[in-house]
Amino acid sequence: MSRESEDRERDRFASDTDRWSPWAALIGVGGLAGAYWTLLARRMRAALSEDSPEYAADTTVDPWHAGEHAAGLIRAFRDVRIMAGARLVPILCLSGLLIVLLILMNLRMPKPDNPFDRDPVRLFPDADRTWIRMAAGGRCEHRGLFGLLRCRGPIEHMDHHYPWSRGGATDRHNLVGLCARHNLRKSNGIPTLLCTWLLYRARLKYFPARLRGYAWPDGRAHSVRDDDRKELE
Repeated sequence: MSRESEDRERDRFASDTDRWSPWAALIGVGGLAGAYWTLLARRMRAALSEDSPEYAADTTVDPWHAGEHAAGLIRAFRDVRIMAGARLVPILCLSGLLIVLLILMNLRMPKPDNPFDRDPVRLFPDADRTWIRMAAGGRCEHRGLFGLLRCRGPIEHMDHHYPWSRGGATDRHNLVGLCARHNLRKSNGIPTLLCTWLLYRARLKYFPARLRGYAWPDGRAHSVRDDDRKELE
């Protein structure tokens, strides 16, 4: 298999993964909620069997069958409130927060509107390499733990934030300085909007004021002449 065929196959696999990941996350959270509800129903039946065995066969107290009778529904919710108590509210809140977080972690950057499928220029020039080292203080820009931690390694690789193989431009607005380990681990994966926003917020702190227009790596090709680049430095 040729290199181009391998790239196309990897891009297709990554695209399929990006498309189905949010749904898989939602299904997983729904499964956890269903498991919790089933466990709660069994606990209710066990408690009822101990306290009132003569009513243990009444399906109206089972949350899965509570909709059969209005009285059973009211009783089921009352029993849930009594048995779960104040624990149910934080569990539901945490579940909702987890769903939102999973969605944010799987929202990918949109493809930049560039006049090419692949930038004809693959490598960043020496001027851009010097520029990103100066702007980032020579330190890897990878963010970990939801943006709270920054890698302490030196900048070793010039990374296209939006991958070059997927249409990202070889431009300072798409340049991120990374250490070798984090660049190789990132490969050609499309970054999430959350990851990009965290990088943007961090760059506002350590980029010099005159360079903060480059803080958001949008992946697009900006028409900046070489003379303008020197002035921006």
